[in-house]
Parts: sequence; C-alpha cells; structure tokens
Amino acid sequence: MKHWICRISAMLVVAALSGCASSFNTGWLDPVEEYPAVAMKKTVYVDLAYSGKLDGTAWPRNDIQNQAFLKQRCLEHLTESGLFSFASGDLDTTDLRLYVAIINDKQTDLKKQTLCALTLFLVPYTATDSFRLMAVLKDARTGEETKLTLKDGVKHRQSLFLAPLAPFNSSDDALEACTDRLLQNLCQEIHRSGFVN
Repeated sequence: MKHWICRISAMLVVAALSGCASSFNTGWLDPVEEYPAVAMKKTVYVDLAYSGKLDGTAWPRNDIQNQAFLKQRCLEHLTESGLFSFASGDLDTTDLRLYVAIINDKQTDLKKQTLCALTLFLVPYTATDSFRLMAVLKDARTGEETKLTLKDGVKHRQSLFLAPLAPFNSSDDALEACTDRLLQNLCQEIHRSGFVN
C-alpha cells in the first residue's frame, strides 16, 4: 500500500511540474466536414505571410518556420478541397491569385502565470492564442477581387486538476487544429465568394 501511495504522489508531483496544461478550441470556427462540388475547377496561386505577436507586441521568433509551414498547409487544403485543379506557391500564371496574411496574437498575464506556478498550479492560469486570417482573392484575367476575413483561437489552461487531460489536449496539436480550421474555412469562403463554382 505504501508503495502505491509513493507512486501516486510521484506522478502528481511530475504532473504539477509539467504544468498540467491543456488546450481547447475557442469555438469561433467549426471544422469543414465536406466541400461543395464545382463544375469548372480553376488554378490558384498562393502567397502567405505570417506574423506572431505576444500581448500585441511583435514576437518574430518563429515567424519564418510558421510561415513556411502554414503556406504548405494552405496549398494542401486548397488541393484537398477539390475546388481547384491546381494550387501553386511558385507559378503565378494561374486563374486566381490568393494573398493570405495570418496574425497570431498570444494574450498572457505574467502575474497570473507566476501565481499559478508558485502555487504548484492549484490556482489555474489561462492564456489565449487568437488567429486572424485576412485574404485577398483576385481573378487574374478580369482583375476582380474580394476580401475574406476569419478568426479562430485556442485557450491554454494550466491547472493541477487538468492533469488527466494533459496528454490528450496538447498545445501543439490544438494550434495545428486551429490553423487547419482557418484554412478549411478559407476554402469554403472562396467557394461562397463565387470565384469558383
């Protein structure tokens, strides 16, 4: 019995030291289950810019890697949507041109975060990653264009009582799922714009 108590105590200490963090969808956007069929698929060129912020201040530490990753994911989602015959990040001699900007602003509270850590995560702490997507879609032949905007986010919670959920709600997985939802909804908004039908 004493052996089990020591083992459980050790697991709780390790969980507390790891922060017992779980991340959850804010619920602003739903994932897209199915895309509509289109009669005539067009080709699309994509350029994507990414900017990271921390409490409203530029935080460019991972901007280059995040931009490359998100551009690749954007191309993949455009291809997987079935709305386009071809999506490229290099060839701009396409029917449509899509210029995307994604801004990630993480909101934190240093005082609350410190209090959470000092109490070994008994006092919970919450931070939010908000993602704003702004896009311009342009018809290369006519010059006609439309603007699209979307927003989604992830709430990160640190609390000792979230230890059982920590392995299933990792921050990295939640952030990737969030940006995937943004890009899926972007494809849907492109269809709603009438530029592909």
